[in-house]
Amino acid sequence: MFIMPYRQEDIARVQERIVEADLRVSAQIARIERMIEKGHDVTEAKDLLRKLELILDQWHVRRRLMLDVITRG
Repeated sequence: MFIMPYRQEDIARVQERIVEADLRVSAQIARIERMIEKGHDVTEAKDLLRKLELILDQWHVRRRLMLDVITRG
């Protein structure tokens, strides 16, 4: 099986996506907290949070896979 080698730029790009996703998760958590304080229904907001967390998890998996390929040479 041929595995395309990754460059540092590829890892950096994925790391940027991780930071962006983490910021979105944090912002959504803060948004939910404000909504709860105001007595709003947070069902949809929590659903979006779960989706954002799944995306973040996938970026972490992608980075881990890329680093594994690099370390194996």
